[in-house]
Amino acid sequence: MDAKPLDDIVRNIDLRLERVEQFLPTLATKDELREAVADLATEAELQETARAIRAELREEGERTRRHFDIVAEEMKGQTRLIAEALDDHRDRTDRRFGDVDARLSTIDRRVTRLESKRR
Repeated sequence: MDAKPLDDIVRNIDLRLERVEQFLPTLATKDELREAVADLATEAELQETARAIRAELREEGERTRRHFDIVAEEMKGQTRLIAEALDDHRDRTDRRFGDVDARLSTIDRRVTRLESKRR
């Protein structure tokens, strides 16, 4: 084999190794990786946290439902009061119209009598 191609291969390997040597110091060591992940939660801890969050959400949902039920009952009571007030108002209005109608009938009869006397 010719020495020239071998020299090119060795030079190419040297260049690649130089690039790798420049890159190596930026990589973390095993100890650095262990230290970095030491504070991370375990799968069991994550599952326990998820259970706690689900329980808290369930409790909040129940509180919200109870609050909504109370508000709905209060609204029903207020609606009932409004309906009663409207019924009372309608009754008074009906009585008032009845009175007015009776007076108009009386006036109408009187006018009719007066008109008949004039003729």
